[in-house]
Parts: sequence; structure tokens; C-alpha cells
Amino acid sequence: MRKGLLTATAVLVATIFPATTSAAELPEIKLSIQSIDTPTAQVQGSNGERGAAIARLADGRLLLGGGSTGFTLFLYDLTNQQQITIGRAAAASERINDSRFAITDISVLTQTAETAQLLISYPRFNSEGRCVTVVVYSYRANFGAQPSLKRGKMWFQSKPCVAISAVQHAAGRMELIDAKSAYLTIGDLGYPEIGDKTKRGTLGTVMKISAKKVTQISSGHRNAQGILLIGKDLYTSEHGPRGGDELNLIQQGIDYGWPTVTYGERYSPGDYVSPTNPESHNGFRKPLTYWVPSVAPTELIQLPAASAWGQWSSSIVMGTLREESLIFIQMKNKRVVGQMQTVNVNERIRDLDVTKDGSIIATTDSGKLLI
Repeated sequence: MRKGLLTATAVLVATIFPATTSAAELPEIKLSIQSIDTPTAQVQGSNGERGAAIARLADGRLLLGGGSTGFTLFLYDLTNQQQITIGRAAAASERINDSRFAITDISVLTQTAETAQLLISYPRFNSEGRCVTVVVYSYRANFGAQPSLKRGKMWFQSKPCVAISAVQHAAGRMELIDAKSAYLTIGDLGYPEIGDKTKRGTLGTVMKISAKKVTQISSGHRNAQGILLIGKDLYTSEHGPRGGDELNLIQQGIDYGWPTVTYGERYSPGDYVSPTNPESHNGFRKPLTYWVPSVAPTELIQLPAASAWGQWSSSIVMGTLREESLIFIQMKNKRVVGQMQTVNVNERIRDLDVTKDGSIIATTDSGKLLI
């Protein structure tokens, strides 16, 4: 996840213990974790609580998106644990009292000491159609004596507008390509006709977006809540149904199979869609790896090369909700997963970031920053 083109602060530090492992095994990871309560940044409402979206600024301060409105942007200073309100990304009329209607991601396009140009994504309620779309807008944030947030141009809006159902399938994760473009994940939003290519529009896709142009990269995704660009290689983490969570390498023009195939199982007969070929991926691009039972994956980050993470340097780290853990994933090459290690943190991880010195920062559904 490249939420900003600049670097920031440290929070989640690893201690590596290689003595008990063989030469062929990567060392065990143990994390020294401190937590800070950030209750005002936690998203609240029906359907439970959600952790804030997070992005980092060059000076080490954090942007947190959520709060009781779902759409409030906060500036958080780790050095003194002070938080101020910058403004609201959307009007109250753009959501209902449902924690799923909240900022899904924040990306920092450019910044100065007191301002930043941002992208913010969120599922938006359409009161006329009683339906929901995923939108991305540009914003100008002012961090000075009179903090403010001004919405600019819409970069993207998903189609079609879907009756409120599985809003948790919004996805809405972004990965910056440069200061003028980004990749964006769009979930299926629980659309009953997601299997009909003539009707599903931009649902279940990975898109490339800019202020002037939108291009579809891939399709056949259920709910990709993690995205990471390593060089020119784009990875996503994706929720399956009752298992079948996936790590995918995204390529132009590829259909990744949902809802025709999944390594997961069908839900009840009354679910919004029933996979044609559950527990398989025949006929479609297979994931790099998958999880059965489900771990409920969220954001992806990459650890820096030649860092304090030792042999785990350059590995991918994936947050999880159901598993309440961080999953460290070694890549032998861009298509082949090597060793993996799951480290329990006893928290539902909603969002992740990483600093240039190799530390990890996480937000949790309980309203904490892990430090």
C-alpha cells in the first residue's frame, strides 16, 4: 500500500529470534506491541465498530479517517498523542447510521508543511435511489491554525448503484502510482447480478484512476481490501465466501473468477449470489495463495529491503480481521509464495502502513493504534 509518496513514523517493531530455526526456515517473528486508544477516530453505528483508515505524512503525523460520522478526517501526532479534527469528507446525507458507510482509504498525493492534496474513497448512499456506490474525490487539507478539508473533483464513481446489502464489500482501497494516478479496488457490493458481465459495470474490479481518465485493469473480484504495488507488480488481498480468501497478482485484462469460482464454500441458498463452482478455480487465473478457512484479509504492505526484519525483509505483510493477526508472506519471486508466518495480535486489523525504517503501524476495529 503506497498511501503517500513520502515516509513517516515508527510503531510496530519486531524482534527476530533465529536461534531455534533450521537454515531452511525463516526465523520466528515476535512483536513488541504498544496500543494507543483513539476512540474518537473509531467508526460507530449499526453493524458494529470499524477501525479508522490511515495515511502517513512526511513529518510523522498520521491522517485517520472515520469517527462517529464515518467521514471525519483527523490529524494525529504520535509524539504527544494529540488529535485534531481537520474536517468532513462528505455530508451527513451521503450515509446512513451504519458503520460500513465510512472512509475506506486515504492517499496523499502531494504535501507541504501545512497542506496536503489527498484522495479519499468511501461508499456513498444515494437517498433518491436508496442505493450505494463507491466514490473517490480529491481534497485539499489544511493543517494550520484553522484546519480545514475542501472537496475537489470526483475521480471515480462505481456503477451500477446497488441496493443496500453487502456494503462491507465496497473494497475502495487505493495504491498510488504517482502524484497524478492510483489503482483502486472495487468490491461487488452484494450485487445479485454480479455474474452478468453486461450488468455488473465496474463492480468487482481493479481500476486505474486519475483526474482525467479511468481504465479497468482486471475483473472477477469479490472484495479486495488490500492492495500493494511492488515495482510494476500489483498485488491484492481478497475476501472469499466462507473461506477462499486470496492473494492475487493483478494483470491487465484478466478475469479472476468471482462469482463463477472460489476456493470457498457457498453460503445459504438465500445469499445474494451462489458460486457456480465452489471449492475450485478451474478455468480462471488462480491466486498466488489462498486461505481455507477464512482469515478475512485487509491491507497489504511491504517491509523494506535490508532492514531490521532480517530474512523477512522485503516480505509482504497482510492484516486480518477474523484471524486477529498479521500474516508475513515471503515471496520467492513475483509469482511464487515462499514461507508464511502468522503472528497473533488479538485485534481486528482494519488498516496498515509501514515506515522507511521498517516499522509497522496498524488501526484496529476496537479503536486503537498499535505501536
